Amino acid sequence: MNQSGGAGARPDSAAPPGVSLSLVIPAFNEGQRLDEGVGRLRAGIEAGAIDPETTEFIVVDDGSTDDTTERAGTLFSAFPHVRLLRLPENHGKGGAVRAGVAAAAAPVIAFADADMAIDPGQTPQFVGALAEADLAIGSRSASGASVNRASLHRSLMNRAFNRVVNVLTSVDLDDTQCGFKAFRAPVAKLLFHCSVTERFAFDVEILSLARRFGLVIAEVPVQWLRVEGSQIRPLSDARSMVSDVFRAGRGAASVEPVPTLCVKLPGEQPDAAPAGPAAALAAFLPPGLPVLGPSDGAILVLCPLMDDPAVEATAALIIARCPGAAVERTALTVAQLARMSPLRATWDDTAAPESASRPVR
Repeated sequence: MNQSGGAGARPDSAAPPGVSLSLVIPAFNEGQRLDEGVGRLRAGIEAGAIDPETTEFIVVDDGSTDDTTERAGTLFSAFPHVRLLRLPENHGKGGAVRAGVAAAAAPVIAFADADMAIDPGQTPQFVGALAEADLAIGSRSASGASVNRASLHRSLMNRAFNRVVNVLTSVDLDDTQCGFKAFRAPVAKLLFHCSVTERFAFDVEILSLARRFGLVIAEVPVQWLRVEGSQIRPLSDARSMVSDVFRAGRGAASVEPVPTLCVKLPGEQPDAAPAGPAAALAAFLPPGLPVLGPSDGAILVLCPLMDDPAVEATAALIIARCPGAAVERTALTVAQLARMSPLRATWDDTAAPESASRPVR
């Protein structure tokens, strides 16, 4: 079991062979509730919905002041692929998920709340939806969803919040805050690189960015169980969430540009046929790198959530595998990426298992 810290955590290796899903679990002072959540997770495993041999569990302790990390270490010790990340201070749920996404190494990345209020047994539906979508989000409002032990006050607050979201942004979704979302890995890395919101409204910014980039969003009706002990404070958090939504609608000006490698391949590339040069390039790169193009004779390899040494190592890998390739380092802003919308990339060819969710919008 690996344990590390820091909001900018990077994977120390590729995903273990055969691992196809990274499940990120943000946790802040969840020591008392982890047992129940992991119990639901084990039930999903026993039902065959999650295979621990092909799943890496990434638990991100968001600067807890209780025994969250120690309790997680005990509860997850029986699973073969586990990473425990401990952030030195509290960043908020968005910051914790971002740290987990940065560390994730599988071709599909999902995140779930520590209380597992969304039935983990629905994981195949989320993964299956990625056969036709770039990201899949849980919805308590979609046809076929069920809500157990709903709080009237919480339901009214969620409905009001979603109205505000749809007025201030172009998200146009009925449930932005549901605590289970899944992404193709390049999509997750790109969206979380381009986001700055760290607290509860981070979902809105992620979905707003997805709309700006022309990505396809699938809504999965969920079975949701209300669990006592929520970290949300209705009054103070509602004010900050509305403020975050307003900023999401305007777009963040403080986002660091995405490091990008502009690759020009020499002459004919026999390994590129028949899939094309971009797909051939993506085939030997880590699964979290969006590869766009070719355009104007060049392929763009985006390196979201990567530090400088990792970007340079990626450039060296391309040069080693493609002798004669010209690799120039540049960067793309959110505005530039939005102008390239809809972003269609080699992740279209990495189909997930059978599609099992509608609608896709």
